[in-house]
Amino acid sequence: MTTTLAFSGVTSGTALGPVEYTVSRAANERYWSSAGVDHPALRDGALYPPMAANFTILLLQTVAPDPAIQAAQRLVCHRRGDAGTTLTVRGTVTERYEKRGREYAVVEAEITLPDGDPLWTSTATFVAPQGA
Repeated sequence: MTTTLAFSGVTSGTALGPVEYTVSRAANERYWSSAGVDHPALRDGALYPPMAANFTILLLQTVAPDPAIQAAQRLVCHRRGDAGTTLTVRGTVTERYEKRGREYAVVEAEITLPDGDPLWTSTATFVAPQGA
């Protein structure tokens, strides 16, 4: 059973996941296409790396479903993954701080392939919307 928290209740050290996602070839093509990218890797079925940001948001929302604004993103690509592969996403809230009266949370997520090898490492900073 997963406990849900308000954004303000997520503390540094909060473990997130694991959760699994499988991106179909059609969904992957929509990611590439919406970015205006046409690349041989797409035609070969390679997953679109910036979708790691979406996985990081979804991971945080498994614990804190409140609205949050993504303020920063850093992505490390370790290798290629293919559409249709089941990915596992897990992470940790690595930092909490306040700046200009607003709450921030930094989440580091690791997206791995079925064999456990890292595909992407995503570090995202989230901020609570004003008034939340």
